[in-house]
Amino acid sequence: SVDAVTRPGMAVSGAVTFSDGKKAMWYVDQYGRPGLVPEEKGYRPSREDLQEFQLALDKELTRMGM
Repeated sequence: SVDAVTRPGMAVSGAVTFSDGKKAMWYVDQYGRPGLVPEEKGYRPSREDLQEFQLALDKELTRMGM
């Protein structure tokens, strides 16, 4: 999902739930650098989950005109 109110210092932000049920906050900063902050410290989503997330995010941001 994309936040209705972008987090401070970010160009765009939102939340994601991966296939294993783990959640993270994602963002793209003002310089275009992406980031992911998992709820569970040390969590790393699978490569497949990251690829699916990146495709879905790109599609959503394109739909929003970004």
